[in-house]
Amino acid sequence: MMSPNAFAERYVALWNETDPQARRRKVDELYSPDAVYIFYRRDPFRGREAIAEQVTYTADLYHPMGYVFRPAYTAIGHHNLVRFNWAMVHRDTGDLQMAGQNVVALDENGLIVEDYQFHDRIPTAFRYNDGFDETGKVTRKASPIPVAAGQ
Repeated sequence: MMSPNAFAERYVALWNETDPQARRRKVDELYSPDAVYIFYRRDPFRGREAIAEQVTYTADLYHPMGYVFRPAYTAIGHHNLVRFNWAMVHRDTGDLQMAGQNVVALDENGLIVEDYQFHDRIPTAFRYNDGFDETGKVTRKASPIPVAAGQ
């Protein structure tokens, strides 16, 4: 079994992947077929296909704005669990816009069966408009609105 920090690196690499086919392959390499991804703003995503769609949704939202995800190298393992922190930063400036952590449960093959995501910091350079309503349903296209300096 790989170290918790090595696992976090692989996980974060998935969210930074720009090639759709490689991204889908990485979902298959990280998640069990019936995995569940629980994101605080949405109903759980069940199965690799739904998880891949959410990863693509995130990539389509943040990559064009210049943001990438970075592991914090604070991962820790506990039996079949791994907890790790991450940050979303601007790829050119390093400006921190989002931070959070995930707790994942792994099966006997080291694949994710449950993935819980928590946000510790939400963006301040733009109004966080992720397209979800209060029930977690997508009601509009996500379009973060940049905040002018000093607002």
